[in-house]
Amino acid sequence: MKIFSLVDNGTPKYLQLAESVKQNIRKGNLLPGDTLPSVKSFSDDLHVNRHTIMKAFAELIAEGWVESKQRVGYKVGGNIPIEGSQKPLESDAKQPKFKYRLVRSGPSIDYPPATQYEYNFSGGQPDLFKFPFNEFKQHMSATLTRPNLEQLSYGEIMGVPELRQQIENYLRKSRAITNREVIITNGSQEALFIIAQLLLQMGDQVAVEALGYPPAMAVFNNAGADLVAIKQDQMGIIPEDLEQKIQSGSIKLIYLTPLHQYPTTVTLPIARRMAVYQLAAKYSIPIVEDDYDHEFHYRCQPLAPMASNDPQQLVIYLSTFSKIMFPGARIGILAVNKTLAKAVAEYRMIISHKGNALMQLALAKWMEEGGFERHLKRITRIYMARRENAIKCLEQYNLFDFICPDGGMALWIKLKSTSINTSKLAALARHKGIYIQHEKQYHTVPQSNRNHYLRIGFASMPETKFNEGLSILVKLINTKAQSLS
Repeated sequence: MKIFSLVDNGTPKYLQLAESVKQNIRKGNLLPGDTLPSVKSFSDDLHVNRHTIMKAFAELIAEGWVESKQRVGYKVGGNIPIEGSQKPLESDAKQPKFKYRLVRSGPSIDYPPATQYEYNFSGGQPDLFKFPFNEFKQHMSATLTRPNLEQLSYGEIMGVPELRQQIENYLRKSRAITNREVIITNGSQEALFIIAQLLLQMGDQVAVEALGYPPAMAVFNNAGADLVAIKQDQMGIIPEDLEQKIQSGSIKLIYLTPLHQYPTTVTLPIARRMAVYQLAAKYSIPIVEDDYDHEFHYRCQPLAPMASNDPQQLVIYLSTFSKIMFPGARIGILAVNKTLAKAVAEYRMIISHKGNALMQLALAKWMEEGGFERHLKRITRIYMARRENAIKCLEQYNLFDFICPDGGMALWIKLKSTSINTSKLAALARHKGIYIQHEKQYHTVPQSNRNHYLRIGFASMPETKFNEGLSILVKLINTKAQSLS
C-alpha cells in the first residue's frame, strides 16, 4: 500500500516528502524502529530526484523523526518529537476541553465590526478615503530610508522626542495647553487604562456623565471602581448634582467629555466648567478631560480645554489622533504634570516597552512639514459640509428632533414617535446593512434607558451615501413601526 505522497502546498518537494513521513508516524502507520523505504524506492515511486530524497531525510534526522543506521538505512526514531505514535483513542477526541478560570472580562465585541456595514453611521468614524496616504507615505519612507537605529530600540517609553515636541507645540497653539509633559500612548484607550490603574482601587467611585463613553466606563469598572452617574440636562452635566454625589460618596476621579459630550454632542458652558473645576479643587479630586475630537468645531472657535486654565494641575488631559488620521495609527495623547508623567511612564513599562517608533517619527515629520495642518483644514471643511447635509436630510423627514451642535462628528437625535424602540430599530437596521448606535449603549444606569435616541455619525460617508442610508432607515421606521414598539 502506498502511504507516502507529495502534496503541492507551495513548499519545496523535500519538505513535502518530510511532512508525508511525519504524518504517517503521527497516524501510527509507522512505529519507532520501523525501517523506511530506501532512497531509490522513494525516488522511483514518487518520481523525485535522489538528492531531493536525501535532503528530506536530512531534515527528518535533524528534527529527530528519523535515524540513520549504517548498512541498514533509515528507521523511525525511538524518541520522536511527539507524545506517541499510536492512533488516538476514540475517547481522547471526546475529552472535555480545558476551562480557564477567567477572573476579569472586557466588554463584548461587535461582530461584524461597524466598518463592514455598507452604511456606517458610527459616531466617531473618520472618512479614511480622505486621508492623504501618498503624502504620509513619503514621510514613512524617509523614516525607513534614514532610520535612527537608537530610536528603533528599547527606550523612550513616553514617545519619540520629535513627536512629543511637535505635539507640545500643537497643543500650545491650538488649545492653549502649556507646562505639561506629553506622553504618546497606543491610542487614548491605553491612556485611560493606565490612569485608571494608577489612580483607582477596589471600591473607589468615579463620577461620570449619566450618558457616557462605554470604553471609558469599562476601564473604570475593570480597575474595581464603581460608576456614579451625574445628571445631565441640555447644557451638560449639572454641577449641583456632582457636589451632592461627592459629599455622599467616595468619588476619587471625575471623567468628562466637555467639548462635544459623548454621546449627546453638547458643549459644557464655561460657567459649569468652572464650577466643576472648583469642586474638584475643593475635594482634591482629579479630572480626566477626554477631548477626543477638538479639531472638528464648525460654528465658532471651540472653547479652550479645561486643562488650559488649571492652576492646580489636577486636570489629566487626554486626546487622540484617531479621528484626524485613522484609528489604526494608534496615537493617543496624555498631557499631565511631571509627577504623574513619571508614574504613567513607569506603569506603561508593564504593558509595553515601546510605542510604534516608525509611525511616531513619520507623524513628527508630517507635522513639521505642515502636511498635518493642511489635512486638518481640508477635512474640517469636508465634515462641516457633511454636517449641514445631515441636518437638512434629517429635517426633511419630520421624524426626528435634535439640537444642532457646534461641532463634532455625530448628531444626537430623538425619534418623535416615542413608541419606536431604538434598540430594536438598530438591530433591524443591521440586517439591512446599516450600523447605527442607540441610547441603550450609553447609559451608566441601565434603568434610565428610554430607547428614544439614536447617535448618527455623518463624517465617514459622502453626502449621497449618507442620504441613501438614512432613506433606508426611515423606510424601516415607517414600515416596521408596530414591530419596533
